[in-house]
Amino acid sequence: MTDKERAYGMIGLAARAGKAVSGSDSVIGAIRSGNVKLLIITRDISENSLDKILRNITGADEIPCYSFGRSDDLGDALGKPARTVAAITDKSFADGISAILEKINEEEDT
Repeated sequence: MTDKERAYGMIGLAARAGKAVSGSDSVIGAIRSGNVKLLIITRDISENSLDKILRNITGADEIPCYSFGRSDDLGDALGKPARTVAAITDKSFADGISAILEKINEEEDT
């Protein structure tokens, strides 16, 4: 299993456990309520959607944020149609997914 498959698997597990929200409005609501432990933004997000998300992160506690994958793959992992943004609301899931995404980013940088 590749690291990308592991990441999507963990995201899907978090979603099934009720520890993930997706879609701009839901994620912004979770950010405002202080529940977000990890933010995942796909690489094919539109500039307008990205600006909307980033405006709401400003001033929030430090939220780890990763650019990862494509919207159709993220949607598949979440069991939903294509999604450009997802938030993980559980620290344990967030830590596990972050570790995998860090490894992917390191491999892509080399």
